[in-house]
Amino acid sequence: MNQSIITGNLTAEVETRSVGEQQISRFTLACNEGERVIFMPVEAWNMPHLTDYLGKGSRVLVSGALKQDNWKTDSGEKRSRVLLNAFRVEFLDRAADPGSEARQRKSSTRSPSLKAPSRQRSVA
Repeated sequence: MNQSIITGNLTAEVETRSVGEQQISRFTLACNEGERVIFMPVEAWNMPHLTDYLGKGSRVLVSGALKQDNWKTDSGEKRSRVLLNAFRVEFLDRAADPGSEARQRKSSTRSPSLKAPSRQRSVA
């Protein structure tokens, strides 16, 4: 079984482009592991709404499968990298304040239900 779940913060804006009739969104997560930070590249297919709701520094939980890319450089050197092929992205940040840069940047007609539900408990 190849399934990974990681949380972290985006290191830059999400980049989305079309590949035929599909879209691929790419971003990198910075994941704290004690005193060190791990940077994990992520690919998310057919999730173009991510650019509407996420930006640099956004906190997310990503579920997906690890994938290894292999290639040769022009000089014939073998290279590889491991990335997370996401099948689910959950938004962990609270909604942006009305005056924040993130809110000004995001103007989408998508439903707010795409955001992760609040996990606040009421005290009785």
